Amino acid sequence: MKLADGRVLAYADYGPTTGAPVVYCHGFPSSSCEASLLVPVLADAGVRLIAPDRPGYGESSPRPGRGLTDFADDAVALLDHLEIPKAAVIGVSGGGPYALALLAHKPARFGPAALVAALGPPPVLTACRADFFPVVRWAFMLASSAPALAPLIARPMVRALRLRGRLRLGMRLTAPADREVLADPAVLDILVAAQRAGLAQGGYAAVQDLLLYVRPWNFPLAAIVAPCTLWHGAADRIVPAGVAVALAGMLPDARLRLIANEGHYSLPIRYRDAILRALMASP
Repeated sequence: MKLADGRVLAYADYGPTTGAPVVYCHGFPSSSCEASLLVPVLADAGVRLIAPDRPGYGESSPRPGRGLTDFADDAVALLDHLEIPKAAVIGVSGGGPYALALLAHKPARFGPAALVAALGPPPVLTACRADFFPVVRWAFMLASSAPALAPLIARPMVRALRLRGRLRLGMRLTAPADREVLADPAVLDILVAAQRAGLAQGGYAAVQDLLLYVRPWNFPLAAIVAPCTLWHGAADRIVPAGVAVALAGMLPDARLRLIANEGHYSLPIRYRDAILRALMASP
């Protein structure tokens, strides 16, 4: 669709059109096709999953100088385009801050929410820094302490994440449950395709996200009134479980589901049906 300012907002629309609408906020760095991992359970859960590409990812136009809540304005325009008055929200990993921005900035249009292996605000990232996967910890530290240097990582990041072999290398460094899930070619192919599509325009949007994650967020978590369920794997080595514990304590209406032995990739796959059903049952 074309937005009022002339930018293009690309999106995927999965599941039955009669299903309850849910906006899917994709991870980092990724794209809307990541949401196709949930397709096998959408019909039974009665969900229509709408997944926009954030600006600069996939086929969406870039938006220089964007903030977290700017995405909420784009998402509202998408709901208007689809003639949907209100939608629930799923935020996965790096999509978590954007899901929270929807709830805070446009409470009449979005909620409830499922936050799946989601990132928390900068104070939480700092408090949990030692528990992060080394490359993630390094990226956050660089973005926080030397933001001017962050664009320098864009080119090598794009090269690395476009190579399937690098993702396979990452499989050896994640939780055992993640390695089991990523051994399924159907899952791995979708994740690789989502990353490649997300980085098709280069790494600028990913650098924007990285800087937004570590800067003070431009909305208060205390203003979020929608119910939020936080799903997190206790064995997650990419976004450690301490992030979910801290984030749950900062939200007015939060329920924490900490799942033993599950990792960053295994939880969204193995619990996708439970996540959707719980979201549909939430007030």
